[in-house]
Amino acid sequence: MKNRLVLAGALGVATLVVALLLLRQTALLASIPGLAQVESAAEARRDGEETPVLRVAGRPVTVADLAEMERWTVANLDWMRDALTNTTDEGQRALLERHIALIEAYGAPTVALAALIRDRALEAAAEREGLWPDEATVRARVERDRALAATSVDARLAAYIRTFGEQAYWNELYPRVVAREIALEQLYEARTGHLSDLQQRQALWLETERSIVREAEIEVIERERLPASVDKALRYLDAYWELTGQSLS
Repeated sequence: MKNRLVLAGALGVATLVVALLLLRQTALLASIPGLAQVESAAEARRDGEETPVLRVAGRPVTVADLAEMERWTVANLDWMRDALTNTTDEGQRALLERHIALIEAYGAPTVALAALIRDRALEAAAEREGLWPDEATVRARVERDRALAATSVDARLAAYIRTFGEQAYWNELYPRVVAREIALEQLYEARTGHLSDLQQRQALWLETERSIVREAEIEVIERERLPASVDKALRYLDAYWELTGQSLS
């Protein structure tokens, strides 16, 4: 099962993709770094305040969104550090070290804000282009992933669902996560599907992300409740895109 699909809140590719590609699967709860942060992320989403603190291209980022994403960012750092100690591939080591250093330099609150700005800008672009999935498509994906989750040994997924509440997760939260995920998949395909080379597609997608985010209007609603400045979050995204682009060349 794709980790991006089952771990609600882990859609911030700017912070999460490297670790999730390298993370070792295990059923031993005590041996999994960041598990407490996964549970905390579920609590932040379940109990969090849905007051918007800013809008990106008209789409809100709430207090709960920020609290949850910050906890995912901290968990992801734990996973990256764990992966770093367990890989002998020098290329992977170098990539992990650079991403860890980048996140540490900017701090989890800034990285969380950056990830949400990126996500909301891309979601708005997908909706404008008519790529948002209908209810039947979302329902089919939810049913598929719920069946897969029943056979999963991923303790992080189990911890999130248990903490959030199983019925509420599958009936209320996950359909929203899936709708966004499918929309972004379709946006990626629409913008890069004419290319057959995966590396070229990834490079084009980075440029697409950058263009969409830079063009998105960001309206701050409650500045005092932001965990970091928007300008700093945008600088982090520029640094992330540059680092990721270097890894593709």
